[in-house]
This record gives sequence, C-alpha cells and structure tokens, in this order.
Amino acid sequence: MSDIPPMKKKLLTIVSTIFICAIPVYCIVNGQPLTDVLRDLRSELKMTVEQGVEEQVLFEKDYERQHERMVNVITASNELSLLLYTQEQQMTFDLAYALKKVSSAYHDFNKDRKPYDRIVHELNIEVDRYARLIESLRRLPPIMTEIEIEILPDSLLYHVDSLDQQYSELASSLEKEVIRIAVKDSLSSPFVLDEEGEVHRDSCIMYASELLKRHVSNRDSMIADSTHYQAAYWRMTEAYDYAQSRYRELEKYVFVDGQEPFMVFLADPKGSWNKIKLALHNQYDFSELGGDDSQPADSLAVSPVTGEEIVLGEEEDADLFTGLSSKGANSMLVLVTVIQLVALIILWVLTFLVIWLLSRIPRMKRILPKNNFPLYSVLFGTILYYLLLGISVSGDTNEYIRLGARHINTFLWLLIVISGSLLLRVSHERIRNCLRLYIPSIIIALIIIVCRITFVPDKLLVFLFPIILAIVVVRQLFFCIRESGRAMPIDSVLGWISLSIYIVSFVFAFLGYTFVALLILIWWYFQLAVLLTIVCVSDLMVRYKERWLDKRVDAMRNSITYVSGTDRESLLFGATWFYDFIRQVAIPTLFVISLPMCIHMSLDIFDFDDLYDKIFHVPFIQLFDKEGFETLRISGRSIIGLLCLFFFLRYLNRAIHAIWQYVRYAAFMRKHNRTSIRNNEINLSLGNSIISVLIWMSYVIAVVAVLRIPTGSLTLVAGGLSAGIGLALKDILNNFIYGIQLMGGRLRVGDWIECEGVRGRVVAINYQCVVVETEDGTEMSFLNASLFGKNFNNLTRNNSYELTVIKVGVAYGTDIAKVREVLVDGMQKMRTKDHYGREIVEPKHGVYVVVKDMSDSSVDIAVKQYVLVAERIGYVDRAKEVIYESLNNAGITIPFPQCDVHLKHDE
Repeated sequence: MSDIPPMKKKLLTIVSTIFICAIPVYCIVNGQPLTDVLRDLRSELKMTVEQGVEEQVLFEKDYERQHERMVNVITASNELSLLLYTQEQQMTFDLAYALKKVSSAYHDFNKDRKPYDRIVHELNIEVDRYARLIESLRRLPPIMTEIEIEILPDSLLYHVDSLDQQYSELASSLEKEVIRIAVKDSLSSPFVLDEEGEVHRDSCIMYASELLKRHVSNRDSMIADSTHYQAAYWRMTEAYDYAQSRYRELEKYVFVDGQEPFMVFLADPKGSWNKIKLALHNQYDFSELGGDDSQPADSLAVSPVTGEEIVLGEEEDADLFTGLSSKGANSMLVLVTVIQLVALIILWVLTFLVIWLLSRIPRMKRILPKNNFPLYSVLFGTILYYLLLGISVSGDTNEYIRLGARHINTFLWLLIVISGSLLLRVSHERIRNCLRLYIPSIIIALIIIVCRITFVPDKLLVFLFPIILAIVVVRQLFFCIRESGRAMPIDSVLGWISLSIYIVSFVFAFLGYTFVALLILIWWYFQLAVLLTIVCVSDLMVRYKERWLDKRVDAMRNSITYVSGTDRESLLFGATWFYDFIRQVAIPTLFVISLPMCIHMSLDIFDFDDLYDKIFHVPFIQLFDKEGFETLRISGRSIIGLLCLFFFLRYLNRAIHAIWQYVRYAAFMRKHNRTSIRNNEINLSLGNSIISVLIWMSYVIAVVAVLRIPTGSLTLVAGGLSAGIGLALKDILNNFIYGIQLMGGRLRVGDWIECEGVRGRVVAINYQCVVVETEDGTEMSFLNASLFGKNFNNLTRNNSYELTVIKVGVAYGTDIAKVREVLVDGMQKMRTKDHYGREIVEPKHGVYVVVKDMSDSSVDIAVKQYVLVAERIGYVDRAKEVIYESLNNAGITIPFPQCDVHLKHDE
C-alpha cells in the first residue's frame, strides 16, 4: 500500500466506504432479502456450533495427550541433561550411553514435534474471521450500539462513529462530506432489516460469539504450551549440541588418543591394580543389594531450611532399581546379567538331559540325532531361552534391563545361527573339529557384551583384554594347525581369518587402543555369523540342486522337444529361477549388506550410532558448483544400494530374456503350425538387445539419481564432446548403427554367409562386428560397416538350400543315358533327413545329371542338387564316395589324364 499515490488512496477509500454501506441495499434491489441471508447464516452457524462440540472434545483429548507428552519431554530433557553433565570421560560405556540417549531424544523430539506455530496461525485466522463477522452483523441497521463481547480484538471494537472518524482522518473536507452522506443514507434506510431480521441477527451474533470464545480459548492454551515446548526445545538443543561435542571428544579418545598402553600396567602393576580397584569401587556397590532397610546416600537430601536430611519420595511403580544409587544400579545390572547367563546354562543342561533321555527310547532313536548332543543342546536350549525369557525380559519397563536384554538376545540369535549352520552343513564326525575354531569368537563376544551391559570401567578393560587376547591367539593358532585337514575347508579358512583378526586386535589392545580392538572383535563375531549363514544357505542350495533341481531340469529338458542345443538350455530358466535367484541375488546382496549391518550392530553395542551415520550415511565425496547446487554425492549407503540394485537387475535381465524367448517360440509355432524350431531360426538378437538396453539404462538413471549427478551438466558434457568424439568415433558409431540393422533381421546367428570368398556360419552379432566360423574351423570377424559396403551372400536367408554341383568325368564312348541312370539311382541313398526332419536334398528339384563339358581326357558329367547349407560340407564328401562306387560297380570307366610320348629315332 505504500506504493499507492495519496490521491488514489483517498479515492479507493471513498469507493470502499460507499460499497460497504450499499451492500444491504443491493441485497434488496437484487431480489435477495437480507432477512433470508441472515436466516441461512443462522442455520449454518448453529450447525457449526453443534458440530463444534464433538470437535472440541476431540481437541481437548488431543490437547491433553500433547500436554502430557510436553511435560514428559520437559522432564526427560532435564533428566538427560543431568545424566549427560555428570558423565566422566574415562567411563566410556556410561558416557556413550548418555550421549546416545540425548541424541535419540533430540531426533525423536524433532520428528514428532507438534506444529504449534501452524495451529496457532490457523486459530488466529478463525478468531479474526468470527470477530469480523460479529462486527459486520452489529453494523447492520438498526445498529447495535451496545454489545458486550469481552474477547473481541481491540482492532474490531469500534462503532460507526469511529468508522466515520477513521475516514475523516484520511480524507479531505469534500471527501468527508461524501462519506458522511453515504453512511447516513445507508443507516437511515427503513427497509434494510425488519423485526425478523433483527432476531436472526441476534442469533447469529450469539452463535458466532460462542465459536469465537471457543477458538480464543484453544488458541490461548496452545500458546501457553508452545511457550513451554519452545523452552524444552532450547534445552534439548543445548544438550544435543553439548552431546555432539562430547561425541567428538569420545571418538578422539577411542580412535586417536587411545587409552593407557599395556606396558604402563607392566611397569607399575601394583599402582595400576590399585587404580583398577578404585574404579571398580566407584562403579559398583554390592552392599546396597543386601536388603538393608537404610536409605542409600542418593535417596537422601538436605533441607535448605532446617539443614536436616530428608528421604526423597519413591515412585509407586518401583522396580529393582528404585532407591538405588548409580553404583547400586550398576551392581544390580551385574546381578541380573549373571542370573540370565545362569538361566541360559541351566536350560542348556536341561535340554541335554531331555535329549539324552529321549535317545534311550527305542522309538525315538530314529528321530533324534545320534551324536553331538552338546551342540544340539546349545541350539535348542538357546531357542528355548529366547522364547521363554529373552522376549519377556526385553519388554521390561526398566530401560537398563531392556537394553541389556536386547544385547543378550542379539548374541543368542547369532549363537543360534552359528550352531545351526554347523549342524546343517557339517558331518557329525567333523562338527567338533569345526566348532573348536569358533569357540574363541563366541566367548569373546559374550565377554564384550557383558562388559557393555554392566558398564565395566575403562581401566579394567584396558588391563584385562590384552591378556585375554594373548591367550586366545595362542589357542587359535594351535587349533588352526591341529584341525587343518580335519575341519571343512571353508571352516579352516574362517579359522585362519579369525586368527588374523585376533592378532590385529591384540596389537591394538597392547598399544592402548582397547576399544578399537573391542569394536573389531565384536564386528567379526557378527560378520562371522553372517558368513556362516551365507555358507549354510549355499550348501543347502547345492543339496537342493542335487536332490530335486537336477531331476526337474532333466524332466523339463526332455519335455522341450521343439528346440535343441543352447536354445533349449536357455529355456530351462523356468525350472531354475528360484535357485538362480538365491545364488545370483540373495547371497550377493546379503554379503554386501552384511558389512554395514555388522558394523552397525557392533557400533550399537557401544552406542556409537553417530559414528555409523558418519561412515555410511554422510557422503565422503560431495561436490558443489559455483551456485551452491550439489553436483555429486557419494556415500557408503548409496554404493551399497547401487550394488544390490545391480545384482537384481542382472537377474531381471536374464529372466526377461527367458520369458521373451519363450513367448517368441510359442508365437512362432502357433503362427506357422509347427512343432519344432531349428537352431537360430528365430531372430532374438534385436529383442534381447532392446531388453538389455532398457534395463541397464534404467540402472544408469538410478545411478544418476542416487549420486545426485545433475542432468544439466551431463547434457553440456555430451554436447561438448559430441563434435570431437563424433569425428573420432565415426567408424564405431557406423558399426553400431549397422549392427542394429543387422540384428533387425538381415542376419541371424546361425546363418551361413559368403563374403570375399570366405564362407562360414555366423556365431555372434554384436554392435561392432559379425563373428563367422569358417569351414576350416577358424573364426573371422567382419566389421558391420564392411558387410554393408561389400556384397555378402546370405546363403540361408531364402530357403536354406544351396545349389551343389559335383563334377565327375567318364571315358569317351560311354553311354550317357546309362551314366545318368546309374548316378541318379546311386544318389538316392543321399536323400536323407537332418535331425530336425528336413530333407537334406530339396525334394522339388531332386538329383539330376547333365553333361557339363567335354575335356581333353573325359566327358565331364555334373551331378546337380539343392542341398541344405548347414549339411553341404559333409554331404559333398559322402556324395563323391557314392558317385565313385556307383560308377565303379556299373563298370563305367573314370578316365584320368594321360600323355603318350612318342620317341623318334634318327637313322
């Protein structure tokens, strides 16, 4: 409005005033009584008020839930702040747990944050709308000079005289008179509102006032909660920022600075041991678990008024950790973990006894395994523990117990995978040999998880693990050498890999990077479980192939009689699709995904989730242009996703090729009423090429989208390089285009061609050349452009028959009719069929004999016939033998060149 000139602004004011005041009169003139309008408005407002009662109930319920959540968020933010600010740098497990809690709470807060600003803005719109509606109703003549609505906005608490005053301040004396007369005339109109109209107006004002009060009340409540919520957000943001700084310090402490080297403990063992005992004393206090009724120190407080100690109130839903100090809570975690492990061992023993007792029953001997009862007991006992205790404990209300149960369940799940893999794929005689190679990994993983659950101090870990790893390295080396040749080959390989992992971890732990060693060890345990799963699945697929799939393939191969050779083998995809999917898609994808999955699981044990995000989610290559737009984004997640997509599209490409081949064969036989198809009779090259291009072009598009490669830059690059590359690659482009034309039907794989005196069978057609197998067995390549530039003969394009002439000479004076009869009769034995049932010699023309030439020594006879091109070489050789035998048996002489030399002697 500031850009409007003053004169135009005054004129706009006058016009607006006259328009507003003339609305009631227009209603009458236009044939729409204002009373009817008010009646309709009254009905609408009444309906809105009635519907608003249910909406208000829903709003209040939602508000109560949100208010309660807001109180929980504020309480949690305060608790997390206290938890975070009390953690020491040397207590890695405690600090990592606190940092993860703060980060997770912050992300959950932002994800589920209620849009207070939007809700308040919408309520403001409703408040303003109803307030203006009330004021508009009040202005209708006769004007209501007294109306008490306490919640009307100040901007709308004005009457007509104030309206006149407002305009009088903006207009000149002439404009004032125009406005005054217009207002006066409109207000003095006797036909605007009758008595019924006033009743409707009063009702409208009442309903609108009710709605206005309701919206104002809701708005005030939302504004109050929004203020508290914003304060909680600031506090949560402050804690999150501090947590991120502590995360960086923790990462530096773990991966850069490290802890104390083991040589420090060896230099002063007594002092180091005293530090360890002090750390354990500060971390655990088992005396609080003895059932003493006295309150722990953490449950007492000092009154700021009287100075006396008071007992803090306890929650009604108290659990095992209620009333315990932080040291007592850690001690309770140790006790709960020990109880869980003891329960697991008891279930193992009970399962062993049950299997052993059942094996004594004669009827059960055939069902139960005969050997390896301990490993079966571990497998079924672990499954039983997971079903009975693992799931129930993981749902405990206490967060510490729930977190510990989750880590224990992860360990148990992987233990089930390892033991199940051994039992499924390894023979009973070799299971113990293989199991000895994996026992250290299982025990070390259990120790690490128990240390994580019970918040073991850093000093104890730094002292303990170099010793454990040294023992494990010696033990693993001994069994790797001992079990070599006894265990399965893949298990021996994994055993040696485990040994190298232990050695690397021992070096890190000895140098003081204990937590790096722990991360490597726990990652290898998870990775080992996944690798054994892959090995087990591969072994099961091999057994499936040997026992069932090979039979199905043979049956399907025998049922496919209309094609043979490689064409029939490619149609076997209908029987092998599941096996191929597991081998070509599932197993490679699982292997690729296992790397980030195992790293995530190992980092999750130590609550290093942010580190996982930095490794796989945050791009390690990220480029921007001058305008700040992203031109390249490569992260670990994108690479893994593209690899998995590659495996799937590779399989999909093969599947669609098989379906395309089957559809083409079925359509061809139905169209031509055929029951068989000759090799390469149908051209599939172009269709297969189109399918491959579409699939891999979609992959390229996915790569461009995932890596955020701007298409505009690709266009510029393509345009800039098109000129230079077009000239340099002219021949390649020509060959490419000609190759597409050849695939379109001019040439097929299996056709016999003749070019520049070279005769052979086409074995491959690609985008650059045509590969031909000559008659002598060698391969020659013809560029696609050269075939178009030269005259090549496609010998099988027409009807697959070729005129074949075999020449033989007979002596002068021989009866030609007899020769013709002998040769025609003798060549009848050559009129056989190929393995497709086609006549080798075309029946239409048959075999006919003519005199070709009369040479010096013989009369040359030509034996002519049309022979299948593919059978020509063998046919000519056999035919010459038949011709020779037929003439010889008939006593017809086959002359040979002779030269008589006459010697002349002089007298």
